[in-house]
Amino acid sequence: MCASRELLVDPGHSSAPPEITENAAYQLPLAPHPIAAEQARVLVRLACAGWELGDVLDSVLLVTVELVTNALKIGEVFRVAVSRQAGTVLIEVWDSSEAAPDRQQESVDRVDGRGLMLVEACSKDWGWRLEDQGGKTVWAAIDLPDTSSATPHPLARI
Repeated sequence: MCASRELLVDPGHSSAPPEITENAAYQLPLAPHPIAAEQARVLVRLACAGWELGDVLDSVLLVTVELVTNALKIGEVFRVAVSRQAGTVLIEVWDSSEAAPDRQQESVDRVDGRGLMLVEACSKDWGWRLEDQGGKTVWAAIDLPDTSSATPHPLARI
């Protein structure tokens, strides 16, 4: 599901996500409520089903829930968006805080604080940016599998 790799984005610096130009995008404002993570999962499942992205659904769901969980801690309404361009799914979560995302150091003593490490492991790139209207957006890009060189399943011709 998720591959471990070195950090591609320095979370100490604001960065811009890959540009997504496809018209197919979904966005949902969410209240800081315990069901917000499940509501975000429903949005992602609908988007991935419409885009026929079953191969990356688990990674997209995990990344979305981790970003949503961080936004929930702010305690105000936030927005989750998912969009797609050719070979990438982009998840963006806006919240009203301007504080940088805090990537905790690994520790066997902690039971929390691993969310951004999971985001890092499951995405090709991630980062955050301050927004002109206030707040910040934390984003993650997940590569779609390359199906152009895939060999068709033997039963596909039946």
